[in-house]
Amino acid sequence: MGNVRPRPYKTSELKSRITNLAQTSVYQIKIQPPTGLFSLLKEVGRDLDYNRAGENIELLCDSAVLPGSSFATHEPTNDYAGVTEKMAYRRMYDGTLDLSFMVDRNYNVIEMLDGWLDFISGVGITGSRASYKSRHVNYRMTFPEQYRTELFLTKFEKDVSYPDDFGDVIDAFLDPPKQLLYTFVGAFPTSVTSTPVSYGPSDVLRINVSFSYMRYVRERKNVALNPYASINSGLFTSLADFVGF
Repeated sequence: MGNVRPRPYKTSELKSRITNLAQTSVYQIKIQPPTGLFSLLKEVGRDLDYNRAGENIELLCDSAVLPGSSFATHEPTNDYAGVTEKMAYRRMYDGTLDLSFMVDRNYNVIEMLDGWLDFISGVGITGSRASYKSRHVNYRMTFPEQYRTELFLTKFEKDVSYPDDFGDVIDAFLDPPKQLLYTFVGAFPTSVTSTPVSYGPSDVLRINVSFSYMRYVRERKNVALNPYASINSGLFTSLADFVGF
């Protein structure tokens, strides 16, 4: 075993390390709802274009949770065992992703996420919505292959921005910012919680949605930046001269 004596650090070393910490407030959610959901919404008069409304819905996600996992373990024992050891035999995922959304004035957030539950339960597919209001109604649940999808959570930092000067351009190419991409496989909403409203002091309306998933895959990626996106023409000329254009 190596030397484990405490190592003294200079203040400059500590400062550079403890100020380079990840923040909780910088992330992005990407949802790919099943195609059948939008057919259902169109059927009930809510023709939501995901390319138009979906991105806005994702931006309204104001709270998320990075997923976790654990191992199921077994500890072999018998009459002749001395020191016992635990062994992992199965990886177990949390299986639930809780998201909070601010609700827009057109209620597109509720229409899409609560409509997803309608789609899963067959409302408007196996029976009309009018009959669903009656005391007795029959419906058929949708097959899982039709309502499961992939959901993405990207965690990045504030340095993921377009370079503003020539030095930042070079730094971005030599040491691109990093991000964590979580892909949730087989995801679908399992609950949309009740949301209280009142005549008291007003606040932003929010809904909490729980998604179930089979597993997640974590990837560490370099952030692909377009260094010319926010560079003025003079800097662009300098960069072009530097690379010989």
